[in-house]
Amino acid sequence: MITKYFYLLLALLLWNCQVDPASLQAPATTQTLIDGIPFKKEFSIQAGEQVVLAGGEAPRKLHLALKQLNDSRCPDQVTCVQYGAASVLLSVANSQGKNDSLELCIGGCTGQTPRSTHTVTVLIGQTSYSITLKEIKPYPGLEKFEDVKQAVLVVEKL
Repeated sequence: MITKYFYLLLALLLWNCQVDPASLQAPATTQTLIDGIPFKKEFSIQAGEQVVLAGGEAPRKLHLALKQLNDSRCPDQVTCVQYGAASVLLSVANSQGKNDSLELCIGGCTGQTPRSTHTVTVLIGQTSYSITLKEIKPYPGLEKFEDVKQAVLVVEKL
């Protein structure tokens, strides 16, 4: 008799432990759009985000998307053989659809002396822009539980 109740109780418990099919779906990847950042102003962006920069005499806007962010720098309070590097892969486009991809790197980048910032000049359509990677934060070893890696950039219209 006790065995029957045991199996009945076990069956009821397992029946209540069903998986919700909606929870098995992969989360949708959304791309956040931040509009209206002025040129020459420092801003932060994380992987998957896109910003629109504007300002100056020309009404043209610059669309900048952070496609990839890699950080292999030596963590704080750790002795490492190599300094490591942090890099970002950016997609840059103007209002007319002219675009380019570029990579910026700080730290001990391939074949380079370790650097704290990296500036690249890029020609998109008829306009030149200076894009500077100021830092990637938080620094490895200093992040808190919910910190998201962000690149700090400055874009100037030349």
